[in-house]
Amino acid sequence: MIKLSRAEIIKLPLILKELGYDVIVPIRSDRNVKLNHFSSDVMPELDYVRIINSPKDFLLPTRELLYRYKSTATITSYGLKIRFPTTEGPCPVSIMPEYTTPKGKLAFFGIHPCMVNSIRYLDKVMLSEPADPYYKARRQDMFVAALECDEGDDYCLCKTVGTYKVLSNLADILMRRSNGSFLVQAKSPKGEEVLARFGKKEELDKYESALPKLGNEYKIESADEDSINSGDASKIVEACTLCGSCTITCPTCYCSDILDKFSLMDPANVERNRVRMSCQRKCYSMIAGGATFLHTKQERFKWRICHKFPFSQNAYNLTGCIGCGNCIAFCPARIDFREFIARRVA
Repeated sequence: MIKLSRAEIIKLPLILKELGYDVIVPIRSDRNVKLNHFSSDVMPELDYVRIINSPKDFLLPTRELLYRYKSTATITSYGLKIRFPTTEGPCPVSIMPEYTTPKGKLAFFGIHPCMVNSIRYLDKVMLSEPADPYYKARRQDMFVAALECDEGDDYCLCKTVGTYKVLSNLADILMRRSNGSFLVQAKSPKGEEVLARFGKKEELDKYESALPKLGNEYKIESADEDSINSGDASKIVEACTLCGSCTITCPTCYCSDILDKFSLMDPANVERNRVRMSCQRKCYSMIAGGATFLHTKQERFKWRICHKFPFSQNAYNLTGCIGCGNCIAFCPARIDFREFIARRVA
């Protein structure tokens, strides 16, 4: 463990960039702090409580090209014509492997433990066999320099779900504030290589993880599937505007839809894209013929809570909620899921 001044800690993104990483840092913009690409004219923000986006936006882009393929559509004098299979056989469709695997290495600097734990959850989902090749390519050789929290706000829930800690295999460097300076500890060989550039000797003091002070503390009591489905959330979701902000700003929401895109000028060449989808939209549960399974706001709200807690716990032995509080803080109606499944204890 070494001690670095604020001026020295700000040099870390530059060191990572020199090592060939595409460095993602928190940057203050107006009233919000947002993760964005680092450059020499950018000053990382270290004094913040929450960020409006998350590592998910760089590991699972909002829209991603999967591949291209040839369709059977042609343009005639009568308009668009699509050839269908006949008794002579199926229409020829050729898949063209024109997609290039993402290149480069990502590095996240200054993200809080809850966001580090969001990567842990996404790893479980996207790297379980069969692993998603697009996510895997971005995740490979990734570097994480985590900044532990001193204090949260009224929406944070990290103590309740246990995400204020960073497991040793999730970060390469751990940082925490200490009397105007930063205590920094390498947690991997890559972290040791980076810290060696400062030329400082290791301190003897033991590194102890910080326990953040939160505005409120809750105990989750009704997060099993039966309790969620039988509970009444009608008053809680009454003010919901269906904007989807809760899922957009959630670091672990990974639901997506598949869209094929073609041009009328060249209908034979089609792009298949993966685009982000929100379970709070009416079309989320729509099937062929226009039928939907999640009709009301309350049903969709309960589905999201089930996904975060019992579904994720059963599938991955992890809670899908990492306690960041974004879904509450950035909701225009301030809908608070804690009122439905938890009890305030402090």
